[in-house]
Amino acid sequence: LVLSHGDLHPGSVMVDAVTGDMKVIDPEFTIYGPPGLDVGSLLSGYVLGAIHQAFSGNDSAAEKIADSVQLIWDAYKDGFKAEIPDTSDSLIDSIEVETVGFAVAEVCRTALGKAGGRLWLQFPENPDTQKAAMKAALELVQACMVARHKPGAISLLVKEIGMACGSC
Repeated sequence: LVLSHGDLHPGSVMVDAVTGDMKVIDPEFTIYGPPGLDVGSLLSGYVLGAIHQAFSGNDSAAEKIADSVQLIWDAYKDGFKAEIPDTSDSLIDSIEVETVGFAVAEVCRTALGKAGGRLWLQFPENPDTQKAAMKAALELVQACMVARHKPGAISLLVKEIGMACGSC
């Protein structure tokens, strides 16, 4: 177990546009939990953001967000190894599996409307678009939840984000 933020999502990360300094806010849910919890929770927001942008007609933003998923994972993995240099590859692989699991579980909760009013997949002006975005999100969940146990779980997630965004 590691010390975890417990509710890490894109709204909990503040970045100064000028200096690039980053701050994580709202630590009231801090817990000891599995290493993949925070990065998975954070990535769920990126997955949902990419799908939302794609179904809003902003394909270039969706693509940039999807690319960020890989960059965030790489930075997390490199930071983890820098802090604990003797970290085994099998531990990193295990964390990758749980990261994708946490990410797609949050995507699922949101797509099913069980995530406390998150608006990522809401298109009130167009119910057909909303239904299609929710379907794409759930298809991504279905494709990743079990298959994440094979090598390359983050690559699978990034590929499935592309598939979900291409379905609009």
